[in-house]
Amino acid sequence: MPAKPTDFLAAAIRDAWQPPFRGEIWEFAGTLNLQAGYSVKGQFDINSAPWVKEPFEAIRDPNVRVVSIQAGVQCLKSFLEDVTIPYWILHDPGDCLFLLDTDPKALKYCSSRLMPLIRSVPEIQRLLIDVADHEKTKTKIAFHAMNLVVGGLNEGNCQSLTYRYVIVDEAWMARANGLLRQARMRTTQYEDTSKFLVCGQGGICDEDADTLHKETDQRELHFKCPFCQFAQPFDITRLRGEDHPKPELRGTYSGLSWDKNETTKPGGRWNMDAVWRSAHIRCYQCDARIEDRPEVRRQLCDSYHFIPTNPGAPKEFVGFHWPQAASPRISLGLLVTDYLKAKIAADELGYRLPLQEFYMKRWGLTWSEDSADEYRAVAHEPYDIHGDWPEEAYRVLIADCQRDLAKFYVGVFAIALSGEARELARETCASFDEIEAVQEKWKVKHQRVFLDCSYLMTKVLAECVQRGHQGKVKIGKREVNAWLCWTGLKGSGQEMFVHTRKTKGGEIKEWRIYSQRKFYDVHAGTGKRSTRAAWYEWSNLHAKDLLRPRRDGEPNVPKLRFLPDTLPNSDVYSHFAQMRSERREEKFSNGKKSAIWTLVKESRPNHWWDVASMLMVIMAKMGIVGPSEAEPEAAE
Repeated sequence: MPAKPTDFLAAAIRDAWQPPFRGEIWEFAGTLNLQAGYSVKGQFDINSAPWVKEPFEAIRDPNVRVVSIQAGVQCLKSFLEDVTIPYWILHDPGDCLFLLDTDPKALKYCSSRLMPLIRSVPEIQRLLIDVADHEKTKTKIAFHAMNLVVGGLNEGNCQSLTYRYVIVDEAWMARANGLLRQARMRTTQYEDTSKFLVCGQGGICDEDADTLHKETDQRELHFKCPFCQFAQPFDITRLRGEDHPKPELRGTYSGLSWDKNETTKPGGRWNMDAVWRSAHIRCYQCDARIEDRPEVRRQLCDSYHFIPTNPGAPKEFVGFHWPQAASPRISLGLLVTDYLKAKIAADELGYRLPLQEFYMKRWGLTWSEDSADEYRAVAHEPYDIHGDWPEEAYRVLIADCQRDLAKFYVGVFAIALSGEARELARETCASFDEIEAVQEKWKVKHQRVFLDCSYLMTKVLAECVQRGHQGKVKIGKREVNAWLCWTGLKGSGQEMFVHTRKTKGGEIKEWRIYSQRKFYDVHAGTGKRSTRAAWYEWSNLHAKDLLRPRRDGEPNVPKLRFLPDTLPNSDVYSHFAQMRSERREEKFSNGKKSAIWTLVKESRPNHWWDVASMLMVIMAKMGIVGPSEAEPEAAE
């Protein structure tokens, strides 16, 4: 029986007339045949890379406008871009601009990877039949429903034309040239349907890619410990703070680890083969040793999930981060040995580039000069701040004054002659009267109160000189009346100060980290007369050199014990962070080496670091550190 005309019509349109695809992009990826440019050939299996599942879902989410992906190299960032483009062509068409770092790179990427993948999709092959040859170039395809343009991230490609979709690959290479912002502006006309996808390794802190990523909710990949099921991110190293539930683990580290013994470090030199074989991850919660074995890595993969670290971000801005450690195809041994070699180069040779590359490429992290500092725990052992401490010889109050004298950072310390010091109070005050109230509360004598007088020196010292009492000081064997009041301290770039001392044999010169006592007439030029204010200059370099090993709790130095922090270590205003707000730099000039402590970042507060630095000066002045002061002291 002859076929009906409708049968012929149905056969003609059957291949082109299919139900719309309603699945996720990662499901679409499973239908692709990966060949040219891919290390793993064949169809993609989401179970082999579960960390890309949520990023694919965010790209498809109609409520998301910006997706920023920051990850280690060779961890499927480009795969996300490659798969998304054919998905858009078939299932959600719109003009698309794909930007790589340069035009030559774009041409090479298209010819070796992107275009072969696009043309390998049968449905797209059929669409290309009706596209004129001049509309199909090596970097451009003008489909009937959309235009695909691939080029370099430059001024020419970021101007004039409007696109619904814009993808930027390796955005960190744009540095701070504003091109990312210009590329994003190409989507302005598609306010409710646009998608701006930015992918790349870690970049430089506060440059354009980093700034954009910080605008997102910054979802961090987490895994669950196979032993305790505690969810945690992949850390290079993470300090277990004073709030850790297991006291025996406080002050220790979790994260990327390896054995430290005679096998891995015979004769004091690292055996990299042995280090590689011993590579593992330490659980933050239970300190379990998570081995680099296929079944263990598979177990970690099955537990992967993302947690936003910036939940206050707009819901339209989504960001993801994962390191190379997330991929079971990348050995932990490779990561550990690369990290150890980079640390050796940085610590022993002062060559930080390998460490920077490890952070940016292996771990996908933004790099800043303080990124790689492995902070030790602040020395904190429980002690009764109100109880008697038999070793206490002095009690001092130190205030770091802000420029407008509207806020003061105040610390009270008990000091033993052995050099040990304990923090008794840590407060912020809004006036000199509030400082005096803290002084009275902790029973600190006037002559043991020290104020930073680097700013508005006259006003600060005027307050110092009027807050005191009449007392006695010993000069040799004599006691004389004197006005005992607050004292000013002023940091200096001068390394050492000369002190002269008269003896029977003549005048002796000594060098110390603080100046001889100076006096300042706070009423100079006014016709008024009053007691002059006492103040000292002190060496920023040497005071902070004395402080650093005490802060880190190094062996063979007196303990400097602090109160528990009131803020998380990650907060820049926390005591922990402020005590690490500066770094020591050494420079060579005219063949001479000099050192200086500089801020890690201009915007980072360092108030408690300055307070503790002044404590070192006071201890030096008392003779607890270095030679004792020969000037008259108050009779106790």
